[in-house]
Amino acid sequence: MRIPAPHWPSVVGRARTDAGPLLLAAVVVAVVTLLAGAIPPLLSATADTAVRDAVRRDGGDLQVHARMEDDGGPNGSRVRHPRLAEDVDDFRARATDELGPGLRAALHPPVATVTSPTLKITDGSVLRTFQLAYVARDGGPGVTWIAGGPPRPTGSETASIPYGAPPWPVQVGLSEADAAALQVRPGADIPLADDQGNDKKVQVSGIFRPRDSADPAWRLIPSLLSPVAGADGTGSTRFAGLLSRESLPDARLAFRQDELRRTAWFTPDPVRLSWDAVPSVAARVVALKAASGSSGARDGSLKWETRLDGVLRNVSSQVDAASAQASVLLITLLAVAVLVLLLAADLLVHRRALALAAARQRGMSLPVIGGELLLESAVMALLATAAGLGLARAVAPGVSWEWTAPVVVTAVAAGPAFGTLTAARATRDRRVPANRSARRWVRNTVRLRRAALEAGVLVAASGALVALYQRGIGGGVLPASAPALCALAGALMLARALPLGTRFVLKRLLRSRRPLAVFGAARAAAASARLLPLVVLVTSVALASYALTFGAAVGHGTADGPLASGLLRLAWVSAVTLPVLGLLGLALGSAAGAPERWRTLTRLRTLGLRPREARWVAAGELLPPVVVAVVGGPLLGVLLARLTFGSLALALLTGADPALASPWWGLGLVAVAFLAAVAVVVPVESALRRRRRLSEVLRAGAS
Repeated sequence: MRIPAPHWPSVVGRARTDAGPLLLAAVVVAVVTLLAGAIPPLLSATADTAVRDAVRRDGGDLQVHARMEDDGGPNGSRVRHPRLAEDVDDFRARATDELGPGLRAALHPPVATVTSPTLKITDGSVLRTFQLAYVARDGGPGVTWIAGGPPRPTGSETASIPYGAPPWPVQVGLSEADAAALQVRPGADIPLADDQGNDKKVQVSGIFRPRDSADPAWRLIPSLLSPVAGADGTGSTRFAGLLSRESLPDARLAFRQDELRRTAWFTPDPVRLSWDAVPSVAARVVALKAASGSSGARDGSLKWETRLDGVLRNVSSQVDAASAQASVLLITLLAVAVLVLLLAADLLVHRRALALAAARQRGMSLPVIGGELLLESAVMALLATAAGLGLARAVAPGVSWEWTAPVVVTAVAAGPAFGTLTAARATRDRRVPANRSARRWVRNTVRLRRAALEAGVLVAASGALVALYQRGIGGGVLPASAPALCALAGALMLARALPLGTRFVLKRLLRSRRPLAVFGAARAAAASARLLPLVVLVTSVALASYALTFGAAVGHGTADGPLASGLLRLAWVSAVTLPVLGLLGLALGSAAGAPERWRTLTRLRTLGLRPREARWVAAGELLPPVVVAVVGGPLLGVLLARLTFGSLALALLTGADPALASPWWGLGLVAVAFLAAVAVVVPVESALRRRRRLSEVLRAGAS
């Protein structure tokens, strides 16, 4: 079967004639594609920043402890272990190997510490304490000895002491600040005793200055560099003495076997932590803690302690909530954009109805007509999508394709579908039945189809709202689409009520003596039957009000944070974009009805209607749907906020449930913008048709 070829002059001619609506549709596709393509990568980058900020702010160091090997010797003695520092290095390496490659890549190189119990300084001072500490990591931390020298051994390598022997001497180094506060010099003894009153023999070997006081290793034991107030209670001051590799074995003998605490510290590296790495890192941390040895175990098993998993769990909850909340706002943008594209396609069909009918009557097949329209819309949509994604790539660290699909599919398929259906209806041989009941059956069929469509939207909105209540905001696309579907359902209900209201007003005005009001009400009653323009207006205003309320709630209740700030920016972008799309929908809807409206008004001019009065009648036709939108839309948006905000998990970002406060100033600006748009559209339409001759307009079939 030969594929029908398009008639290229017709394709080019139609595109040139209707360049305006096509260009407007392309702008909508490009703008929404820009937002849909840029927002997810920007949110992912914000999530990376949030993870790093949480780790910097809340810490989450991994600590691993292990009991030192027994130093018992023969005949109830303790033996000095000269290679104790190497055992500490082996312990640090063993802990590093147990991390696993994924977690190890997210951490700084480990720092090992060996610390003594806190001792009391017994020189008569009040609440001064002292601790012996050994710090080791690859390449440091480095010190410069400005007086004396590093601590030296105080016994032979194979020395041994019996249990209960007099205190074993040990040498330590002091920082400049500690030495000045204690008023000691190299060679001086520091009078110390433990909690049981047992004296300790500690001598100052030298005074040092750190080569880099910002070295992270010093952070673990800050009292090594300067006295720390309040470390052991209110009013206390802690000092610390630095042990060397040579004096560490002496410190082991100076205390009981289990009194020295050996710890390896792993500090997360925020630069290496990203949102994608959080699940694997958190899972490995939980596995380490689960397999950790008991605190009462007497062997050398590793005992892991950290709250990094809790920090990552909290920030994961915040990121998930922010992603879901961003999807709510993004779906509102997509919903209104799809409606505007459907309205643009409807405008094109109105403009091309005669040409499509003529082409069909000349024998052009429906596949050829649909193929030509599909080619036109596909070129427009793909070029606009490429432009939008290109801009998204310029402003964002990546491009997301998933959210662009609804807009692109609508832009490609709506015009061809509407156009093919119009061409098919133009040449169908179905006749209007003469039987009154048969005509009633036809009308009822149309009504049932619309009722079925409306019922389907209501069911979908109800299901989305129930899913939001039951699953929460993180339950998938259906709960996130609840505000958009509910706004669409509310717009359909208002679209049902508008014809009733306009017909009621028309009946009342028919008794009056104001012909302009009667003409305007008659045109409004006729135009109120058009469903799509009113749905676009109400939905856009309602969702703009929802976005404004959302932004106000987050802005009033939020704590500073990249996630909350990014979500707030998205809310304000939505609050600006949605009314703009609504105004574009107003322009498209008025353009679709303009030929019939001004044809009627021009005929009325032959009966004496003046141009100024014609503009008032045109405004009377356009105002009712706009008034319904600017009154019902904000109320619907605020109602949606009250129905859904409790399930949006805003407290995860703001720290508390934000108070629902409607920004009426913003809602007022939206209302004024739509009313002002009517005041602009009517004079523009009048000016465009001012030069048309009455004979041209009154001719049958003139547009």
